[in-house]
Amino acid sequence: MTDKQEEILDKIRERVLERERELQLEQDKEANMDATLQALEEITEVPREEMNRIAKEIMASYENPKENPVPDASLPVLYQGDLPATVREAVSKLPPVLKTEFFEEYAIAEKKKSLSYLFWLIPPPFSCHYLYNRRILTQILYFITCGGIFIWWIVDFFRIPQIVQEENRKTARKFLKKMMKQSLRRRRNSPNIPYKKQ
Repeated sequence: MTDKQEEILDKIRERVLERERELQLEQDKEANMDATLQALEEITEVPREEMNRIAKEIMASYENPKENPVPDASLPVLYQGDLPATVREAVSKLPPVLKTEFFEEYAIAEKKKSLSYLFWLIPPPFSCHYLYNRRILTQILYFITCGGIFIWWIVDFFRIPQIVQEENRKTARKFLKKMMKQSLRRRRNSPNIPYKKQ
């Protein structure tokens, strides 16, 4: 037997051993899955067929994971990142009519960064970006100190995005409370929907 033939035989043996190990691992996995399903069946009293169906669904989800999670279709794309997570979650549970009303009112009341910067551009003490963002006491203090002798005015250039975001979040929470109250009122007044007093 030549060296080349011996080399080929060695490769074949290695491949056979690898395949045996793979088969053993698959059998071990199946045995583990069967043992797990049996234990769950005993504990939960769920029929074996149902357990097998659940196991298949779990295995399929591991084999075909969803790469791109679908954003909440009930929220307009424009607001999905702007609103606080708690507001987004609560709005998605509102009835469609109230949801639409929420976004219409929020769109009217929402503060824009571009307008805030426009009002900031007016030299102190007449810059009115705080007034635009409904911070009246801060605006009065800003006026009295002449924009903190221009230092406060310069700092505000970097702070405006944060100020606008905070104001928009307050507005979103305020409108959400209003919509929730309306939703509860509708449930109380509607004879078809059972209302549970909390």
